[in-house]
Amino acid sequence: MDYRIKGKYAFINAGAHGIGEATADLLSQEGASVIVADRDGAALQEKAHRWTGVVEADLATADGVEQATAYVLATFGRAPDILVNNLGVGNSASFEEISDERWARSFEINLMGCIRTCRALLPKMAELGGASVVNTASDLAKQPEPTMMDYGTCKAGLLYFSKALAVQYAPKVRVNAVLPGPIWTQMWSRPGGIVDQLVESYGVDRETALKRFLEDRYMPLGIGQPEDVANAIAFLASPLAKFITGATLDIGGTLRGLI
Repeated sequence: MDYRIKGKYAFINAGAHGIGEATADLLSQEGASVIVADRDGAALQEKAHRWTGVVEADLATADGVEQATAYVLATFGRAPDILVNNLGVGNSASFEEISDERWARSFEINLMGCIRTCRALLPKMAELGGASVVNTASDLAKQPEPTMMDYGTCKAGLLYFSKALAVQYAPKVRVNAVLPGPIWTQMWSRPGGIVDQLVESYGVDRETALKRFLEDRYMPLGIGQPEDVANAIAFLASPLAKFITGATLDIGGTLRGLI
């Protein structure tokens, strides 16, 4: 599909794996110049040949965001046309188990990384005209669950932030958000990830735990793939979505809720 982004400059934070990686690959295939930032330096170096540039940085810190955005501006020689904020991670835990330290860490990862990146780049992107931002939120931002309360709370805040930015920067920069549901990424598959957490919670094997999870959430479409979200991000970032800003796009594969 021609998203009409050939020759555009794009920056994707937290792009070494999963949704970020799939988005970086798709934008590159569509002819954009893509820079990817992530704290996983080994993965970046392994995949660097697929993109214009990579930068290792801890995007959950102010120094890491400064390092990454400085690299983007120096490499491109200007601000990017497309910014994809993909930083985020969550783990299952009851409300009583979530310490102050975990709340603070979740806030830095799931909200402040995006805020700092936008603060560094959006004023310069506005000077270009026609720029776009896509923030990766979560279906939990609109369908709360008690087991990932810190993650969902931050992602709900990201929806407000995205809408407020869209109002402030219209019409020079469009700002939208995608709300993925369960997507088969490292957040799910890694040792100790959500699948292992479901196994522990349900007290059954992995296959049965996933089946019960999908039944409990009424998800007849199953668990999505990173490419399912990447296509939505590419559309919202492209001129094809030139009349869309301040929007949230559900990509949850679920039929729950009316919100």
